[in-house]
Amino acid sequence: MVWVMVFLSHDLEDEDDLDNVVSHSDDFANVYLVDISSVEAIEANIPNSQDPPITFPSSNASCDSIPTTMMLSRGFASHCADTEYTPLESIRFREAILGSGHTFKNAEEFRNAIYQMSLGGRFEYKYKKNSPTHMSVKCSVDGCPWKITAHAVEGNVILRVHTYQVNHNHIAQDECSSKVKVSSKRGAVVVEDVFRTTPDYLPRQICKDFERDHGVQLTYNQAWHLKEKAKERIYGVPRDSYTFLPWLCHRLREINPGTIAEYTSHEGHFMQLFIAHAFSIQGFIMGCRPVLAIDSCHLSGPYKGALLSAIAYDADDGMFPLALGVVSSENYEDWYWFLDKLKGVLDGKEVVIISDRHQGILRSVSELFGTGNHAYCYRHVKENFSSFFNKQNIRGKKGKEDALLLLDSIAYARLEIDYNEAFEKLVRFNENLAKWVAENNPEHWAMSKFLKKRWDKMTTNIAEAFNAWLREERHQTIYTLLLMHMDKLVAMLDTHIRGTQKWKSVVGPKTEEKLMSNIMRSGPISVLPYLGGTFKVFTGEVYLVVDMNQRTCTCMTWQMSGLPCAHVCAVIRTLRHDVYDYIDPCFHVSMQDLIYSGQFQPLPTHNMPKLGADGSLQDCAGNSFPALQPPHVRRPPGRPRQRRIESQFCHKRAIHCSRCNGVGHNRSKCNNPLP
Repeated sequence: MVWVMVFLSHDLEDEDDLDNVVSHSDDFANVYLVDISSVEAIEANIPNSQDPPITFPSSNASCDSIPTTMMLSRGFASHCADTEYTPLESIRFREAILGSGHTFKNAEEFRNAIYQMSLGGRFEYKYKKNSPTHMSVKCSVDGCPWKITAHAVEGNVILRVHTYQVNHNHIAQDECSSKVKVSSKRGAVVVEDVFRTTPDYLPRQICKDFERDHGVQLTYNQAWHLKEKAKERIYGVPRDSYTFLPWLCHRLREINPGTIAEYTSHEGHFMQLFIAHAFSIQGFIMGCRPVLAIDSCHLSGPYKGALLSAIAYDADDGMFPLALGVVSSENYEDWYWFLDKLKGVLDGKEVVIISDRHQGILRSVSELFGTGNHAYCYRHVKENFSSFFNKQNIRGKKGKEDALLLLDSIAYARLEIDYNEAFEKLVRFNENLAKWVAENNPEHWAMSKFLKKRWDKMTTNIAEAFNAWLREERHQTIYTLLLMHMDKLVAMLDTHIRGTQKWKSVVGPKTEEKLMSNIMRSGPISVLPYLGGTFKVFTGEVYLVVDMNQRTCTCMTWQMSGLPCAHVCAVIRTLRHDVYDYIDPCFHVSMQDLIYSGQFQPLPTHNMPKLGADGSLQDCAGNSFPALQPPHVRRPPGRPRQRRIESQFCHKRAIHCSRCNGVGHNRSKCNNPLP
């Protein structure tokens, strides 16, 4: 057992100073700090053995019948986990103010410290004087001598404790120990550190922790307000985040030249935002395949809005975000503005746009990129087809499964003859379903009908993955959203770069898996060489033609996907060539290195601009930025939706009956006899 006594010749400024003193011995010693003048001891840890503890005089800065001044260090919770004694976290708040001479940066910090003391000592207080330069606080019980006063230091905002009388009247002990008033503004300081490490800290958990740690019972509404105030302390006030948006756009363009960061406003209120980092622009132009998936999702911050995104694919089908936008809603005007900015960063490169069939997207894509370059997401088409099927009064689960399989055959048919054959089968199955397919523009979602090369990308799943990737960030303010997205983007890009170094061949793992599947299926295929680099391939059912010079196959898979199909792999095996020589260069590791070859500089925030009286900003370089207010929002009627509408094809948890243990129904609808 090691006992360490530390004598201080000056006051500790705050709790961080105390923590720095004892953190080095957190796991192997008991540290006591003794003020020479008042001989007050604060225990910073507990012993790790059964030796009897040494007692020291107490400052009695609480209302408990047996006062204590033990302040817990960071390692205390882990030590107590192995013991039967579980102390309250609020004990450490009793020494939020160490004594006369303790200074605070401003009046707000002093008020927070007073609240923490009341929470730790479990007493109520009231202000006799409450101003930025003079603070006087006393116990709310008449006759109790507990009192603390603080004055500004030489007219500055810094406050210094002048009077420090923290001994409660023992006669009024029970009265002092009444329930502490809950303040969402002050209480946010208590849970702030928890939110930094656990962003999904729920209000109901706050209620449990407050009652366990501080002996204070909170309502759900009080806990929710504590959570919101804690988020404001960490991320800033949502309204103020728009003020710094013009400066942020300027800094993004300045630190990474080539970045597009633009916003629009109307009468000083935010309207639209477009961000495309230079790294993403360069990577897409130099190496990504010319196909983009666009989508939108709702922002759940105080000002709502929608997050628009354009996502590309890297050489191994990894997510490569190109651009994002923040707009008021998902309408034609906002989509047109976003896609117009997106077209400007493509440097004339023709791309295929994959999206759902939102009316604003349909109109804006056709005007900016052309109707022929717009591919519809097949997953959304399939869901619409399924909804239409439910209205046809076709009974039986098997019937719906057969109809969806026929739709898959239509969508994934690469040849016109295969499309027509699958369509005729659907006509024989149900004419109304076939009519629906014909009327819903199959030339935009069926493989054989789409004239441009879409690299076998049939859905917007990668854009949906981007929305899920930013699920937590979408709750933040717009300023915090952009900074967190930037950090998260760089982390993902770094992961992709490190992953590329682990590739075992010239292509990535996902591409390698597809290629190996085609090679395995090429085993039973027979090959007959013809003249001019052509080969006749027999699959056991049909004859196909492979042209190695033109890099074509009758099945169209090689042309559409860029990867050798099973028929081509059979020819390559016959020629004893390397299959990797016949893969499109966009899948090669050299292209992956080119995509991730750019520079991405971090954004320093040590030189934040100063806010003027008119709401405008001015940075240290003399640049002025106009005042920007939050957008005009109107809360929609009804209770806000907490959960998104799930896809009809997502996996749903099976319902089990607690009465008969059957599947597919619950106890209230159970008609089975008991065993």
